[in-house]
Amino acid sequence: MDTWYVALGATLAVVPFLWLTLFRGKGGGKRGRLPPGPPAVPFLGSVVLLSRVLTDVEPELLLQRLIARYGPIVSLRTGSRVSVFVSDRRLAHAALVEGGAALADRPSVPASRLLGENDNIITRAGYGPVWRLLRRNLVSETLHPSRARLFAPARSWVHRVIVDKLRESGQAPHDVMDTIQYAMFCLLVNMCFGERLDEGTVRAIEDAQRDLLIYITSQMAVFAYFPAITKHLFRGRLEKIYGLRRRQRELFLPLINARRAYKKHGGETNKETTLEHSYVDTLLDIKLPDEGNRALTDDEIIKLCSEEFEWKEVAGDEVDFAEKREFTTVMAKPLRACLVPRRT
Repeated sequence: MDTWYVALGATLAVVPFLWLTLFRGKGGGKRGRLPPGPPAVPFLGSVVLLSRVLTDVEPELLLQRLIARYGPIVSLRTGSRVSVFVSDRRLAHAALVEGGAALADRPSVPASRLLGENDNIITRAGYGPVWRLLRRNLVSETLHPSRARLFAPARSWVHRVIVDKLRESGQAPHDVMDTIQYAMFCLLVNMCFGERLDEGTVRAIEDAQRDLLIYITSQMAVFAYFPAITKHLFRGRLEKIYGLRRRQRELFLPLINARRAYKKHGGETNKETTLEHSYVDTLLDIKLPDEGNRALTDDEIIKLCSEEFEWKEVAGDEVDFAEKREFTTVMAKPLRACLVPRRT
């Protein structure tokens, strides 16, 4: 095994130089000019991105440094792909609004292919009918103000959760923000699965989501470079992410199946802990016209539910939107909050 690693390392070291010697400058055709950016190693990508993989530098800090050095538009290479970052609002408007149709699509994520996953989620689907279908479903069936009435019991329950938690603390010092964060997650879980869950289950879902998000953002970036090779070099990371996905499935699938049974029986229930409408209900009704009008698989529904909980920025240390006061306006003005980090 050691000999194999040495041979692989030698190959990776030699290939870029062979490429520079034999192929650079050939082809003769004119290539479009890219915005300025840091130097890149052939096949591997920008030097600064490689250093981030090795040192876990926060991406926001890295981009701030690059923008200060290269200007409002910066290009970065990741393997054979090029990403362009725009920091000027006027340039962003020109690119995303005036030229929106040309820039609306997005590349697939290499790590998702290694995990045997497709891109049928809102944040990863290519710009097209699937993305429009999933996004329209989330916005119109769950987040639209006209649906607020359906989630009124969930908001009332979460109000009681907050009050009960604060009363439990009595006169002792209490972390109010932790209570607010927990209550907001209870609201999301209730809206997603249509069922009030006990604190142990909610905490388990929250922990599973946090562990998965942190691991993906901190450990999976290496698979953007030569995934056919890195999947062997970092097999332990893949096994870890498989385990986190299994844990998530074990938590989510019984709740999804319970909602499937609820719909099968006509949506009738005598339990006051069950909502008449949930996000999972809408996912169970979706058909994909471009794929033989098939329904979503369980794994696709699990990923879409997980996506609803990803209201967090994770970059090294966790920063939760619930820590920002804007998030609490969900309670005052349900489903109308604008979750934008405040400038300091």
